[in-house]
Amino acid sequence: MKIASIETARLLRKRRFNEPTTAHYDPQGNLIERPEDGVDKCWNSPTYDATPNRKAYAAPTLALAQHWLREKKRFDVLVDREYFLGKVGKYYARIYRLRDGAMGETPKFRSYEKALEAGIMRALRAM
Repeated sequence: MKIASIETARLLRKRRFNEPTTAHYDPQGNLIERPEDGVDKCWNSPTYDATPNRKAYAAPTLALAQHWLREKKRFDVLVDREYFLGKVGKYYARIYRLRDGAMGETPKFRSYEKALEAGIMRALRAM
């Protein structure tokens, strides 16, 4: 599964994402992946020192971010595909706020992953 972009990782950190991941973004924005050797070696919580320029961000997969949004923040991000007159079109995401049923929708994208990431970003901004 695709790993979240640096922009998504920054928003996840801002919203207090703290789940075990095997990858992180260093302070320069480079993705650093680690092998899956167990939870103790995973990048669990992003750490940083006292200077704000030295932040590191956990880089979850899009599926993990989607699951975290649903379970912890009560936002459901669902990807669908437009269908018109027997033709299949582009992907888009629908965002449901589970506590009150409010709904939003993303623009259409050619790939599932881009639509999912756009939905996650929209849900994170709506918090």
